[in-house]
Amino acid sequence: MQASAHARRVAELGVVAYARRSRNVFADSTRSSVNVDCLLLTALLLANLFSSTASAVQQRVFFAPSATDPAITQFNNNHYAVVDPAVTNRGRLVLFLPGTGATPFDYRLFPQNAASLGFHALGLIYPNGSAINTLCAQNAPLDANAAGNARLEVIDGTDRVSFLSVDSTNCIQSRLLKALQYLNTTYPTRGWGQYYSGNAVLWNKLIVCGHSQGAGMAAMLAKTRVTDRCVMFTDMDWWVAGNRPYNWMSTTPLTPVDHWYLFAHERDQYLDFTQMQTCATALDVSRYGAYVQVETATSASYGGRHFLSTNLEPAPAQSTSYHGCPIVDAATPLQVDGITPVFKPVWDYMLLHDTAPITIESASGNISVIFSPGTLEQSDDLTLWTPQPAATSPLTMPLGTLPPRRFYRLRDTP
Repeated sequence: MQASAHARRVAELGVVAYARRSRNVFADSTRSSVNVDCLLLTALLLANLFSSTASAVQQRVFFAPSATDPAITQFNNNHYAVVDPAVTNRGRLVLFLPGTGATPFDYRLFPQNAASLGFHALGLIYPNGSAINTLCAQNAPLDANAAGNARLEVIDGTDRVSFLSVDSTNCIQSRLLKALQYLNTTYPTRGWGQYYSGNAVLWNKLIVCGHSQGAGMAAMLAKTRVTDRCVMFTDMDWWVAGNRPYNWMSTTPLTPVDHWYLFAHERDQYLDFTQMQTCATALDVSRYGAYVQVETATSASYGGRHFLSTNLEPAPAQSTSYHGCPIVDAATPLQVDGITPVFKPVWDYMLLHDTAPITIESASGNISVIFSPGTLEQSDDLTLWTPQPAATSPLTMPLGTLPPRRFYRLRDTP
């Protein structure tokens, strides 16, 4: 599995995670520390900005796919583009893909929040009329590759399954390119042209996001392309006949796994949360630790986790939509101001968090070494390093079994 550039930098600088058999377990690095209180203050200031000044000057545009290409005649609900010229641009595009039967209009808050953080944001409509898992169960129940092939067809328009008919005009990558070209032509000063070159999308500048079916599409994009990041809301492709995730979920991703994040509701009425945990393991986001419930988390960094959950009630407008609660406008709860989403800190975290390649946690008499893909090495003297090729993250050990000093470092897998 490809290690991240951050992990490579750590290997070159010789940054080491260090555990002493005492109450203090910590990670030592060459990077300067960051004051947590400052981070919390920044988050509060951003929340205030989101609910007032930034949202007032955002440039928000709805436009039909057929306006970008007259050959598009189906799934022609509006795309939704947002940019905030009052915020320093990050040079990254947040692409959001709706769930089954939904449209970008149902998910305006997330792109608007992304724009308030300095991202360009685009909600893209695509062929999403039927749930992929339902189609596969009905038409190819014994094929463990059916869901993966179906998603690839929706993404690139190449015929792979008999029960879908998505061509090169209507596929995600074509619609995305046409949308970006349209935005750049129509609004040439707003920076949309930086996300494509000629007839090619510059995927490395994209944060691919989605809800439900759209989350699966985002995940497949991150599996098959080097994107900047993958953010999933309630994602799962469960193969009923095999009682496990579909094969594609366990494949090695081109986007490094330290840039993947998943947020789901524990009482989702459509997706079984226990099965979602299994799928999170298949996607390898669980290597950074078990899921953390955001409303009970003890820090704004959520313990560096990549799998987050909630058990909060949905908004009154869709009081039973636990599936939509984490992200759908009508279902996601708002703060007391009636404007700012309760999950804004979660959304910000998934878009901005920088994962350390190796960290150490201490709890209940154990230590856990949490590390990105690569080869874990250990040493008791910083001279002799022993590879631990069979180690999987998180590596948990009783603190009392460690020698007085123990160091860990991470190297790229050749």
